[in-house]
Amino acid sequence: MNKVLETIYSLHAVHGNFTSKPVEEEKIKTILDACVNAQNASNRQSYSIIVIRGEENVQKIISCGYKAPISLLFCVDFNRIHDIGEHLGYPSDDDNLVSYLTAHTDAVLAVQTAVMAATSLELGTLCTNSIHHLYRKNFADMYKELNLPEEHFFPVTALLLGYEDKTNVPNYKNGRLKDAGIVHYDTYKKLTTEEKEAIIETVNNPENHFSTKGRKKGNCATYLEFYYTKWAPSKKAEVIEKMDAMLYEKLTSFIKK
Repeated sequence: MNKVLETIYSLHAVHGNFTSKPVEEEKIKTILDACVNAQNASNRQSYSIIVIRGEENVQKIISCGYKAPISLLFCVDFNRIHDIGEHLGYPSDDDNLVSYLTAHTDAVLAVQTAVMAATSLELGTLCTNSIHHLYRKNFADMYKELNLPEEHFFPVTALLLGYEDKTNVPNYKNGRLKDAGIVHYDTYKKLTTEEKEAIIETVNNPENHFSTKGRKKGNCATYLEFYYTKWAPSKKAEVIEKMDAMLYEKLTSFIKK
């Protein structure tokens, strides 16, 4: 199989601690050099990457519950574009939702490229949105700790990097859906009853390894029962309101118009 495809098919998230072995600076540089080659709109690279080094710093700032020696924080960022435009005497106006969504896509493309580069270098990865969870960390604290800009800027996701502790790594890959409900040819098609039943059977079959959650703890018979009864139900209204307000405050520079 093609080496690139081998890397893609071996991708997996490290849901557990990484080892304390430091990641070589050369590998970090290689990952950064690779991910900035990802496709992006108008070749403007409307993102920035904050390199957070050291287990203590990663735990304190990213606060996702796992230890890792390195984290890359990928952010929507128009400050460089605004500053260079101002330096050249050109006005810039990217504070709108369309520009934000485009830059968000650019950042996600960069982080996925970083994941592939890290995997090819035999490093483990975990992409996490824990930075947006109020119950794990105050968003404003991260802005202060990293001296993040208050305008034209928004953190998208954090990528944890390190050597994976393979002590309890399973010898299988988690399952993925790949047909009906995921891929649509020519037009979007709603699932038929038969297709719904087929997906339920596929996901709930332990041999397909979609997840051990629920079954592992013994409180749910299937993963889908766990998902719909434990994971997906509405959170407390006050928690959602606080989280929404926190995120809205930092997004207002893009949506105020």
